[in-house]
Amino acid sequence: SNYLRHAFSEPSRNLPGTFAGAMSNYLRHACVAAVFGQTLFAHGAVDARTAGYVPDDSTRFCLPAAPQAGRMVDSVSEWVDALNGLLERGLADHAARPEWDAERATRGGEVLLALQNRDAMWGRSIVSNSYADGGCITTESAACVREAALADAEARADPSAFAAVASDPLDAGVAAWLRSGDEGGVNSVSSHPHCCE
Repeated sequence: SNYLRHAFSEPSRNLPGTFAGAMSNYLRHACVAAVFGQTLFAHGAVDARTAGYVPDDSTRFCLPAAPQAGRMVDSVSEWVDALNGLLERGLADHAARPEWDAERATRGGEVLLALQNRDAMWGRSIVSNSYADGGCITTESAACVREAALADAEARADPSAFAAVASDPLDAGVAAWLRSGDEGGVNSVSSHPHCCE
């Protein structure tokens, strides 16, 4: 829509080559993840698929035939720094290449479009993975549903199948990884939009 285009890409009169729409301004001041005290803030769920995973800058916004390139990092602080660095590089790439190329195959900042999409991320989106789409998430029944959905998504090798996968809020491996950091690590996760500045 025209509103969204304006929100993302209203050219700035003060900074040639930059964008000053409301959404662009928000993203320039946002973080993908942040740690305050012993609480990790992220928009989506931290689970066994997302914890420590950093997408490659070349990640495309598409329905990939296989998982796209990325890397694992060892610590929460390294992960948060890497995700926020990805955001900065993606925004710079978008500022340099805001329009689709002649083949309409790619554009700047495409990694950020992918980052918020479970399909493009093959179920590894720290932005859109969730603990639940309703109902009680900590019951044995919920665990069975979650495990069946993940097994189905992996067996089908279909990125769209990850939309049915909910993250496990009680995953002991993820909890241990979160707590392994400096000064006692992270003891709680808040899945809410947030701002760093």
